Amino acid sequence: MPKFLQKYLPITDILLIKKYLLLLVTFPFAIPLFMMIQPSQFWGLSAFLLSVIFSVFMLYQYVLMAEMKYPKAEALLCSTPYSRSSLVKARYAFLLLIFAYCCVAYNVLALLFVKIEYLTPYNYLIALLISVILFSVYTPVQYKFGFEKTKYFFMILIMGTPFLLTVLIKANIKLDFTVLSAMPILVQYLMPIVAIIAILFISMNISINIYSKKELL
Repeated sequence: MPKFLQKYLPITDILLIKKYLLLLVTFPFAIPLFMMIQPSQFWGLSAFLLSVIFSVFMLYQYVLMAEMKYPKAEALLCSTPYSRSSLVKARYAFLLLIFAYCCVAYNVLALLFVKIEYLTPYNYLIALLISVILFSVYTPVQYKFGFEKTKYFFMILIMGTPFLLTVLIKANIKLDFTVLSAMPILVQYLMPIVAIIAILFISMNISINIYSKKELL
């Protein structure tokens, strides 16, 4: 594997959650299947987005909790050839890897079950954009204030998502972005791609700046 790729792969994060890899494997399958058996017809993009958000943030919380158990490990890791900048970039790569796996899992389910509808590339871009916004807001704040002060964001997200889902189901509302359908196809795809890159770039640089000044134990 090329060194430049190894540098930004979230190897440490993956090792920290190795006890929970079963969750990583099953969660992206479980949520769409659960939504499929509901009488609400709340499938498609909504089910996929839920599986991504839950998978990303649940596993991210396990990473942060594991880091709390070994506070000196972070300082030791920073003493290796891996720079703090590389460690932050690897954390953002962690998000993208989980998202990619969720895409694969959803497509496998769509092949096996007629009720689970296929998503368009544009649907995946919208799901990635929403996930990136949540992750990019949370990560710099987490680096700034630490896990103890930011864990409530995760609790609110987990508790609030089912409530929001119930409201959407009762109101018979689905995530729909056809408003942009009048625009040229190239523009429709270019807008979320540019937004994703810009948000990741800004958030990553803020996180790197915060982490580079952080005192480690």
